[in-house]
Amino acid sequence: MNGQIAAAVNGEFGDVQFTRRTSGSTLFVNPLMAVYFTVGLDALAARCLYLDRIENTYGRRQVITRIEAFRNELATTRIPRAYPH
Repeated sequence: MNGQIAAAVNGEFGDVQFTRRTSGSTLFVNPLMAVYFTVGLDALAARCLYLDRIENTYGRRQVITRIEAFRNELATTRIPRAYPH
């Protein structure tokens, strides 16, 4: 994992081989990996507008359903795009 983060910090992404140990395997270095471990979770959660709606959920389906309900109440939302783009 640390190698993938280092590759992302260097601006690399996609199937990046950075050590002999990973050669021959398919990797996906996400360009966002550079920020994965630099985010303050408390600050991020404080900005989440639907946190109260997912607080007492149990399971992935409940979370998805409540986020969808929140998004349906918004006047405008971003158009979904396939990743990586």
